[in-house]
Amino acid sequence: MSTPTTQGARTALVALAGGVARGGWAALTHGHLGAEVALRVGCTQAAVSASTTLVLALVLERLFRMPSDPVRGFWLATVGTSMLATLWLIVGHALTGTPHIAAAFAPSVIVGSTFSFGYARTLLARTRRGS
Repeated sequence: MSTPTTQGARTALVALAGGVARGGWAALTHGHLGAEVALRVGCTQAAVSASTTLVLALVLERLFRMPSDPVRGFWLATVGTSMLATLWLIVGHALTGTPHIAAAFAPSVIVGSTFSFGYARTLLARTRRGS
């Protein structure tokens, strides 16, 4: 089983990778507007993505460990984290008046749910191996 230190390091690394990947993509897609805009957008997206990924990864790890059965933990973590992220996106877009909410957040939900499944699957495999 992982120690709290390795769990924290793993979660922080996942959050950092998510921030760098999404921030880099945001900067790349705004490059045509100039370096200053691209850098600002990229840094903003990196910060938002890293913090969101960190919170969701911490929630996922906690949900995974709640039941005594690791398979139930896998499903609770996968479904629970995906539902929480989807609800967060719906509320955020509703508050800002996004006209086509489902179209706006669908890519994030697909990527996030895939990430949650993969992360929880990795935790399940580690638990079964006893590491």
